[in-house]
Amino acid sequence: NGIMGMTSLAISSLDNPPKVRSCLKKINVSSRHLLGLINDMLDMSKLESGRLTLHEEPLSLREVMQNIMTIIRPQIQEKDQIFHMYIYDIQHENICADRVRFSQILLNILGNAVKFTPEGGRILMELREEASPKGDSFTRLHLHFGDNGIGMSPEFQERIFEAFAREDNARVAKEAGAGMGMTITKYIVDAMQGTI
Repeated sequence: NGIMGMTSLAISSLDNPPKVRSCLKKINVSSRHLLGLINDMLDMSKLESGRLTLHEEPLSLREVMQNIMTIIRPQIQEKDQIFHMYIYDIQHENICADRVRFSQILLNILGNAVKFTPEGGRILMELREEASPKGDSFTRLHLHFGDNGIGMSPEFQERIFEAFAREDNARVAKEAGAGMGMTITKYIVDAMQGTI
């Protein structure tokens, strides 16, 4: 609805560049949201049918983190939030993992942090390496996220990984989303033999 409505409004306002610019920004936001929903639906379909597979490939943790910052920075700047990223104790910068799925985990969690943290709020992400119980050929990455957002009730914490789960109160009602991001994140982390 946002895309169609703003497109019609832009077409009828071609002689008003500021109005068209405003409409295009809203179309961009709505398009990104729609793409996210479609991708989440496709992922849920794969997960429910057991077709989620990991495609391990060599990757640079530095490059992944830089890409995540490039993607998330505009949203953080739009809300004038403060973001701190700490990376330490990394012994193996180059690892083998599923680049797309690893990035998806980070973006789902950081996206929620940005969404549910108010303007001017603070968001933190820490990445460190630990020895893996599987032996020297493996590594374990520990990620910690924090923010001073609205939080969630203890009741919702019990359901956060359920498909389509969204906390039902006025604080979150205005935020768009289908409640699939954390379900997908949990599936991916489980497939990577991790915990969340």
